[in-house]
Amino acid sequence: MARKFFIIGAIMIMSLLGAQAFAAGSDDYAPTAAKPAAYNKALALIKDKNYGQAIASLKQAEAAAKKDADIQNLLGFAHRKSGKLDEAAKYYKSALVLDTKHKGALEYQGELFLMLGDKASAKKNLKKLDKICWLGCSELDDLRTAIRNYKP
Repeated sequence: MARKFFIIGAIMIMSLLGAQAFAAGSDDYAPTAAKPAAYNKALALIKDKNYGQAIASLKQAEAAAKKDADIQNLLGFAHRKSGKLDEAAKYYKSALVLDTKHKGALEYQGELFLMLGDKASAKKNLKKLDKICWLGCSELDDLRTAIRNYKP
């Protein structure tokens, strides 16, 4: 009987972790019907490193889904990659207000902090990711590597 409860519990935990990992976001964004079409278009533009057009598309997606942390995070990413660091900071902050545990936003904001010479803040984001990703995640690994390779 105890074995049966253990197996059921293990299955439930694994399914919850899998759903949380997908819902929290990552740099492995995939097109989805749950997002505005402009979001999916922006994903392809970002993949092609066409950040200016991606921003325009994400602005359309933002108009359709104002409280979507993934959209805010990608707006931050595209602005950061375009060299618009102040705008990037604004969007990462917005994503984290909407979802304080958004792994992608914590990673990318940490990378922005490094670009701005603020290693201490990047380490704070790393600590947050370490608590969220207690089984590990790519965002934690990527930010840890960025901090390790950081040269002021």
